[in-house]
Amino acid sequence: MIDYLQGVLILLIMAAVVLVFAIRRHYAAQQVRDQYGIPEGELLYADLGEPGDALFSEKYRISGKPDYVLRDEMTGAHIPVEVKSGRAKKPYWNHILQLGAYCLLVEERYGTRVPYGILVYGDGQQHRIEFTDAIRSQVLSTVDEMRRCLESGAVRRNHNAPVRCANCAYRSECLFSLEGD
Repeated sequence: MIDYLQGVLILLIMAAVVLVFAIRRHYAAQQVRDQYGIPEGELLYADLGEPGDALFSEKYRISGKPDYVLRDEMTGAHIPVEVKSGRAKKPYWNHILQLGAYCLLVEERYGTRVPYGILVYGDGQQHRIEFTDAIRSQVLSTVDEMRRCLESGAVRRNHNAPVRCANCAYRSECLFSLEGD
């Protein structure tokens, strides 16, 4: 009888610990949602706070780590969310393409079409970006162009901003860096 009671007590303690962790995760997710203005929905994936694994597409041979993937409560759709630290009156084209790539990754990971993604800027501005066939095509043609540039060795910087070069992760390997100019 004592062994039985000890077993029940251990199970209750384990259940309480699991519950505490689930509550902490819920409140942490809610805090991040409030901070960035991320819409409600089941949080399926997160890369802010604690790093998530990269999503990978076998079909397109691309990978990436969206900040969040939510399941829209109303439609059940899977929605990638990308948080940007800067401010923008309207979304930058490169951010739209990045979000489009995440839409492709989420489609493959979850086996469902992604209708839109969300860009959230540091000032709380949210932009719902419809994942249209035109954006899908542009993402894929951009990926193809990037591959051609890499294969040919004809990769050049596309700006004249020393600050961008100074903050670039590839500056030490880049032949066209403005660092030191």
